[in-house]
Amino acid sequence: MSPTPNPAAAQTFMVFATLRDDTDFAEFAALREDEQKRLEVLRSEGRIGAHYVSPARRATFIEVIATDEKHVAETLATLPFARFFDADVYPTTPPDAAEAAHRARS
Repeated sequence: MSPTPNPAAAQTFMVFATLRDDTDFAEFAALREDEQKRLEVLRSEGRIGAHYVSPARRATFIEVIATDEKHVAETLATLPFARFFDADVYPTTPPDAAEAAHRARS
């Protein structure tokens, strides 16, 4: 696993992921607590920011802070739910001065 990115060199990516049609919902439910714990670890490491779920659309949105898309994929692969989703990764614009200062403090 890659180390936590340097906040000054990190970029923000928005990941849009949709639940696969062949998802085993019993298995999915059994992993919910593990997923939440892993998200908290990634947040504390500064690798995950916002996380939103749209149950009606079977989708999730995850802000990932990483140096590149390879690092994003490595981060996502550590999530227990990763195997249930098809993900698209979108690089976003560089952080403004306030966001960069916030990351430097984290």
